[in-house]
Amino acid sequence: MEKYLYLTEVEWAHAWINGGYIPISLASSYLSDTRDGIYTPDENLIHDSPIDLKSLSPLLHIADNAQVKGLTIINNTVDGIKIPDFVNASYFNEDGLILSLCNEFSPEIATKMRKKCCVKIINIEKLRRVIDKQLGCKGRMDDCIYTDNHERNHFLKSIEDHWQNEYRLFWYFLKNKWVKLPAGMAEFVCEFK
Repeated sequence: MEKYLYLTEVEWAHAWINGGYIPISLASSYLSDTRDGIYTPDENLIHDSPIDLKSLSPLLHIADNAQVKGLTIINNTVDGIKIPDFVNASYFNEDGLILSLCNEFSPEIATKMRKKCCVKIINIEKLRRVIDKQLGCKGRMDDCIYTDNHERNHFLKSIEDHWQNEYRLFWYFLKNKWVKLPAGMAEFVCEFK
């Protein structure tokens, strides 16, 4: 299971190869008003509903920063207009630490992300366990799935991000953290010129 990590600075590869400290950032660190490289407008959004809750406005207005969990509407109308039925819908922001890897080696992806070098992760499960131990919680890891609908979560992203071909590790940990890696977590692949 080969995974690749694209790094902003070549010097950052040292900790991955020889051991040392690496930063892991909150999902909200990658939030932006527009899609630009690694930044997206829906990065830490959880939108779990059979219909787009934002589309119900003005019948039901869901603010951008709303924290809606477990919303159920059945057999309701507003001014004679039927609101679609749905059960246990959610729309909220949820933060946590993410480590984003790539499922393929691709100079094109690295360029689009504005990265300068690439390392190959040798054992993704071992990496997760090393970080789990330091955070005191078990992370989740999986491929990101891309959709053209409204639904989002930490592993379900917009189809506009499909070019990233992302494999993600996620921890419910609410502050940026530096963790120490042992030597040999990655191999150097190349520097991009």
